[in-house]
Amino acid sequence: MVAGRILRFVPFLRMAGLNGSLSRGEAKQSSDIDFLIIARDGRLYTARFFAVLLVALTGWRRSGKKIAGRICLNCYLSASHPDVVPHNPQSNKKVAIGYRYLIPLVDDGKTAKKFFKINKWMGKNLKCRMQNEKFQPKADPPLTEKFKIINKYLKEKIFLEYPKQPKRTFEKLLSGRFGNFVERKLMDYERRRILGGACRGDEIFADEKEIRLHPQKN
Repeated sequence: MVAGRILRFVPFLRMAGLNGSLSRGEAKQSSDIDFLIIARDGRLYTARFFAVLLVALTGWRRSGKKIAGRICLNCYLSASHPDVVPHNPQSNKKVAIGYRYLIPLVDDGKTAKKFFKINKWMGKNLKCRMQNEKFQPKADPPLTEKFKIINKYLKEKIFLEYPKQPKRTFEKLLSGRFGNFVERKLMDYERRRILGGACRGDEIFADEKEIRLHPQKN
């Protein structure tokens, strides 16, 4: 996927995964394209800035009523905290369905495997770590047998042939004190904008380890 090729240029990115309806084979013509971004610890907001910038420059970023076929970057996690367990336990099923069939399009060779290992709670009949009860979706997402085979093939192929990221020369420029300064400024600005906005919901959250932009639908 072209978007994966573009996102590999994002500094401090460690994994970019396709999730949502497209990864489940349920996408419609009106659907957007959801991506999960995992970034190096301490550079989450720097990675977000460049990811949004690159996608916006391509003209593929979802905005306003421009939704169909557009890229939606709505979840960012740090490499040491790649857990998608929602803050609101009532969203467990929605989140599990959204990320259970995630396809890593860019990976550093270890982050995707860590993501799937930590998020085993999304599997059927596994205990959700935020609740004492069993998390049991009524049914798996309605994947066709054909798409299950395609999904499995893509995961296996990508795990064997990770798209290599360019040399991280730009990361060196944004490391150290200067990089810390940039990260703090970006985090302060983005947190004020995200948490102070009118659009609130069960999964609007931003701190130094994660950013979630899933407003509750009316």
